[in-house]
Amino acid sequence: NCTQCHDLGNKVTNTKCLDCHKEIKELLNKGRGYHSSSQVKQKECIECHSEHHGRKFEMIRFDEKNFDHNQTSYVLDGKHKVIDCRDCHKPDLIENTAIRKLEKTFLGLQDKCISCHQDFHQGTLDKDCKKCHNTEAFRPAPGFDHNKSDFKLKGGHSKVECKECHE
Repeated sequence: NCTQCHDLGNKVTNTKCLDCHKEIKELLNKGRGYHSSSQVKQKECIECHSEHHGRKFEMIRFDEKNFDHNQTSYVLDGKHKVIDCRDCHKPDLIENTAIRKLEKTFLGLQDKCISCHQDFHQGTLDKDCKKCHNTEAFRPAPGFDHNKSDFKLKGGHSKVECKECHE
């Protein structure tokens, strides 16, 4: 059915693509992911995903090794640069059930630390992990200032290594 993808007498339009590809439309509306990057969102879908090449044609040709993650809404730095893509991009970390069902998808991850990492502090501290931690290592927490906590370090406590109290 040609009109499923084409407007009569016209080419394939982004609107028609996004009528079916609701997961991409949702990410675009939220300003998240690769398709919402400034380099990609102004393009017509057909520029990268052409059609009419036969039934076995791969419309999505994705080169994991050369992908520029900076074009997504989550720039990789620190330890995130060196881990395998599939360590993060796995179905159980995708919140949206429609996206989770897609085979071999790289869509749908949240950008909050807690969406991939266990809450080490068990809900007792701020959910913005970056206030204390960076992506180089979980420990030490370079942004943490004990003097801004409920237990200010005074006297002998200020000379004790963190791990002496925090096993």
